Amino acid sequence: MSDEKIKLFYWEGMYWDVSYDINGDPYPFALCPKQKCCCRLTRSREGRSPGEHKYLCIKCDFKITLNKPLESKGFDFIRIMNSLKYADAEIINIDGELIRVQRETKRDEDYWVDVKISKNKKGELQLMVLAGSRKAGDKTQLFLEPKKERLAYDQNNDHPSQVFTKVVGIFKNSRSEIHSKDN
Repeated sequence: MSDEKIKLFYWEGMYWDVSYDINGDPYPFALCPKQKCCCRLTRSREGRSPGEHKYLCIKCDFKITLNKPLESKGFDFIRIMNSLKYADAEIINIDGELIRVQRETKRDEDYWVDVKISKNKKGELQLMVLAGSRKAGDKTQLFLEPKKERLAYDQNNDHPSQVFTKVVGIFKNSRSEIHSKDN
């Protein structure tokens, strides 16, 4: 027997595993999700309404009603399982739209900040910082472009000095600041 640990996938309220036929085609099957049961689910003979598909575990009392046959759900599961290999894929933009690389949101009682790292239409990295005051209702949007060593803000929102005392962008070869005229 192999030392490799068996992996089950939990999806749609059931455990799933996959066998492969002689041609290498996948054959997904659902297992009972109750702890330490894991028996294959079978079609229930219980009455059902149109559009309902009922299944049960013959080992324990688990029952589940699905919106489509288990076989169809199984092939949906295969598609979802196969999509996992793309979870960390690099996205190459050929449409000219911004691509979000990373996003983080921080919450505070007085202020909020939302930071996104994306790529612009030319594929260059861009940092966007959206920040504001919960009490005053001020908000500003900043853009940092490391390649151009540029710091800018969105003219349609508040001036950064209404939210921050000063904003400083320190780049490899330069430094850029945004502050109120009083400073």
